[in-house]
Amino acid sequence: MSLPAPPPDAVPHGARKPISWLDRTLSARWCALGWMMSVTTFLGLMRLLGGPATGDSPETIYATWAIAHGKFACAYPPPTTLHFYPLFRPQPPAPPLWPLLSGGFAALLRIGHRIPFPSGGALGPHCATAFDAIYRWAGETRATLPTVGLGYLSWLVLMAGVIALLRSSGRGRCGWEPATLVLLACLPPLWMPLLNLFHPQDLMAVGLALGGLACARRGWWAWAGGLLGLAFTSQQFAVLVAAPLLVMAPWNRRLRFAGSAIAAAALVTVPMIAVTSGRALRATVLGSGNTLSFGGTVLWELHLHGTPLVAVSRLLPIALSVALAWWAVRRLGATVREPVPLVSVIAISLSLRLVFEQNLFGYYFMALVVSLVVLDVIGGQIRGPLVAWLVLVFLAFILVPIGLAPNAEPWGLQADGALRLAAVAAAVLFIVLSVARARFRPSLLAWSVLVVVAFSRWPPWMDLPLRHQLPLWFWQVVLVATGAALAAGPLVSSVRVHGRVKPSLTDVDEDVALSV
Repeated sequence: MSLPAPPPDAVPHGARKPISWLDRTLSARWCALGWMMSVTTFLGLMRLLGGPATGDSPETIYATWAIAHGKFACAYPPPTTLHFYPLFRPQPPAPPLWPLLSGGFAALLRIGHRIPFPSGGALGPHCATAFDAIYRWAGETRATLPTVGLGYLSWLVLMAGVIALLRSSGRGRCGWEPATLVLLACLPPLWMPLLNLFHPQDLMAVGLALGGLACARRGWWAWAGGLLGLAFTSQQFAVLVAAPLLVMAPWNRRLRFAGSAIAAAALVTVPMIAVTSGRALRATVLGSGNTLSFGGTVLWELHLHGTPLVAVSRLLPIALSVALAWWAVRRLGATVREPVPLVSVIAISLSLRLVFEQNLFGYYFMALVVSLVVLDVIGGQIRGPLVAWLVLVFLAFILVPIGLAPNAEPWGLQADGALRLAAVAAAVLFIVLSVARARFRPSLLAWSVLVVVAFSRWPPWMDLPLRHQLPLWFWQVVLVATGAALAAGPLVSSVRVHGRVKPSLTDVDEDVALSV
């Protein structure tokens, strides 16, 4: 069995008592109403801002259509150029779990069935002309928008993972549960995987990973491994959850956890690799994110290429996350599996991905944002620095589709400018009040100055920045460093509290007792 969730007053990183009305127990009916409110909020905001984007959709929609029509062998056709668009090359494909799920729903909803799908002859030997044929078919059937609409399903998976983790940590079935879901539905980094580009597999991977953490909290290590194995087949950054969790698992549960993770991943990937003659292997192992796009990050500035680049961007974060988990186990023992230190370790691990990325887009922060919000909810309060950090993440990237984006609304540019103007006005007001009262909070003052310097425009109603845009590597350093600090704070507090409390059992004896 697992450790019981600590009472709210015992959570080490929250000094203030949680808001009482959020701790009140809710009936199943009110919980379900909160879920519906979260879904309505997410769908409403997405539709208001233009709906799912089609950018990066070629990573998954070709596989979705092939699977929906039973052409599994052509779900991962060889890369080629379209004959009538010679400059267009399909993007690297995503792992197979999302195409399998969306393909099943596309078949069930008969998306694109108005016109027959290309025959085996049209797809060519070894699917050599599959991209051409499927592209023409999609244009005739207009199947793209209904297919990207299936991306909304990924929000349901994320919701399920959040609910499961909150309930296993003592924050479920009370006001915190619907409040957390609605809060997440209102955060732009959770829209970005669908709104700015099309990456529903990222949302689904985070939801499955959180479900795995919930199972680990309850001592269901086989289920935890299975869910994290599935998360890996949705997006590879799930390894940054699975690897440290393996280190933090009781020693006599690690084999069960690892075995079920490998089995679940193999169940999804091995058949796809076999039926596609090995073409799905790269998507399974590396996914679509290991491709240089716009660059601009610290790693990009180092001009690494080939094997060293893959080693640094993909393997080094995993190694550091394992080292972090080992250190946490050494300092906390079995207490590391309590909700706050457990989620704190995972949040730090997810931030390591952003440290060593070749590219940096707003939706990359989605996993870290979810883990930080859940971490604060488990601790019983939303920290002010987290709110300031979230606002800075919003401002550093495009908030809503604008310009030539296919899903851009006519008022998108004005809305984006108004949001930035409001943030700058709030920052200026805080600076003026701080000077007038001679009371300075260094962190918030630094935040206010950065917002004013980076996002001020003059005149305010024109899209004319006062200075050149800050480089991407600058935002990477600022946002990732502060996000990692927010994730590490509760872990450091837990280590300090644990160091002042003499344990009644040794770590080894406690691990054995917990696993009985």
